[in-house]
Amino acid sequence: MARTKMLLGACILAFSLTGVPVAAQGAADPIPIGSIAEKLGVTLIPSSPKELELGHSATTMLAKPTKLVPYGISGMHEGARVTITCVGPNRVRVEADELEPVSHRASVTLQVSNEGELKVVADRPASAPKPPPM
Repeated sequence: MARTKMLLGACILAFSLTGVPVAAQGAADPIPIGSIAEKLGVTLIPSSPKELELGHSATTMLAKPTKLVPYGISGMHEGARVTITCVGPNRVRVEADELEPVSHRASVTLQVSNEGELKVVADRPASAPKPPPM
């Protein structure tokens, strides 16, 4: 019985300590979305947030398709849906998709500098395949 309690205590301690490094890093600052939307050539809807916090997103409509080309998204037309998601400190994921005239989807991860400049960053490499279960 005492051994079980000690094991349970060790498990609780281990799980509670896993949050220490994350809490020590602090929360990521929200990213202002207005300047990002302007640089991407998208129009925010009235209910869109003014800032994106980690894990939050805003859905927009593409107004100027040529503004997405420098960031690696091409072939989209005016009116395409563009979703901007904050995926990390100073990082946003931009996903554009449309159904007309043909179904097309593209996405890119961008780093937002303190000055508001956008820079394409490489997506994470695919993780190594897991070994088959025995």
